[in-house]
Amino acid sequence: MMRTVQVVALLLAACSVVVDIDAFMVSSPSRFAVRTPMALAAAAPKKKAAPKKKAAPKAAAADKPEKPEVFRKGDFVTSIAEKTGLSKTDSEAALAAVLETISEALVNGFKVSMLGFGSFKVTYRAARKGRNPQTGEEIQISESYAPSFTAGKGLKDKLNPDRK
Repeated sequence: MMRTVQVVALLLAACSVVVDIDAFMVSSPSRFAVRTPMALAAAAPKKKAAPKKKAAPKAAAADKPEKPEVFRKGDFVTSIAEKTGLSKTDSEAALAAVLETISEALVNGFKVSMLGFGSFKVTYRAARKGRNPQTGEEIQISESYAPSFTAGKGLKDKLNPDRK
């Protein structure tokens, strides 16, 4: 019974961590500097009116904004450990349990819904015809199933704080 309570608590903590991340990070001196899409847009360099002459390739590369930093599994485990007070080993086990539970539910045909965060479901893709982009030859693409995620209202509100 105690183990079940711990797993449920870890599941809720993991969901809380995901929502807190806001899904967007940028490169900065702090590896965990979380930014919302609005902050990313404000931090992006402003584009100037392009001159009529062709710019050198190096100048064009300097105008592009940096890609967001990736929040990897190790970072996720560390964040869970800090928020819950568990060891990194226990946090990694909890994360693995949550991901495995979601995967099993999807394989068994369930829709996984977490209020305020979002829902996972399986989407069916029918067989169809496609083209090989290199040769232009028509090919048959077989039917498949793919997981999909739909963000919930709570997550959308955290990502768009100015849209109320």
